[in-house]
Amino acid sequence: MIADGELQREARRILRKLLTGAALVRMADARFAILNDGRADRARTRVMPDIVAGFRARDWIVPLGTVPESFALSEAGAGWLRRTMADGDPFAAQHQLRVRRLVIDADGVEQDVVANDAESPLARLKAHKLIDATQYEAGERLRRDFTLAQLAPRLGVDLTAPVVLGRRGAKTAASLTETVLAAKQRFARAMSAVGPGLSDLLFDVCCHLIGLEDAERAFGWPIRAGKVVLSIALDRLALHYGMKIAASRRAPIRSWQAE
Repeated sequence: MIADGELQREARRILRKLLTGAALVRMADARFAILNDGRADRARTRVMPDIVAGFRARDWIVPLGTVPESFALSEAGAGWLRRTMADGDPFAAQHQLRVRRLVIDADGVEQDVVANDAESPLARLKAHKLIDATQYEAGERLRRDFTLAQLAPRLGVDLTAPVVLGRRGAKTAASLTETVLAAKQRFARAMSAVGPGLSDLLFDVCCHLIGLEDAERAFGWPIRAGKVVLSIALDRLALHYGMKIAASRRAPIRSWQAE
């Protein structure tokens, strides 16, 4: 019988690696290994069967129904892990995907911040393997330029803005930093390269963080149509950025037949 303290220590070590979508897979020696897309983790972690049994008893992992036997992180396991890792409110952290990220503000200053990836529709789609890493990075790159370009509507008065005589609200290019202007130009080029229609969806999902289902309803599309359109839009965006996109998973058309 494993002591509860030891089981929790192992859970913090093992379940953290399963957050990325890895799985616990039984090996020939009856121990379990952590595999991600069929590849073992760099540390070649091995987990004893009694530890895995303890995780199952607490519903922290769920069977994948494969041969050999394998398990994935459950919602209960992810929630427990986030509560134990939370610095502030543990129950708020349970519904977040906290990551440390290096961001650049409008003045070009780098800052190390804690971000909640659960706020991003792209991060949720990537976590469920509905988009790949290249598509995710392309969408995040577009969002960074949108943020740096200060295109989001302000919710209050900008007291730092200079006073300009003449037409109310007028703003000259001189009042904007070079960083903001460069970001605006990159953002405009990217949206133009993607094209109308597709760029509208990217604007909603990547920049305004509107969920895919809400975007589908707003555009009047059938259910799940947004996933196809978003995938095409992100691929076109990645090509614009010079990224290498994955080959299509769809089977090639072998022949056309008509009446």
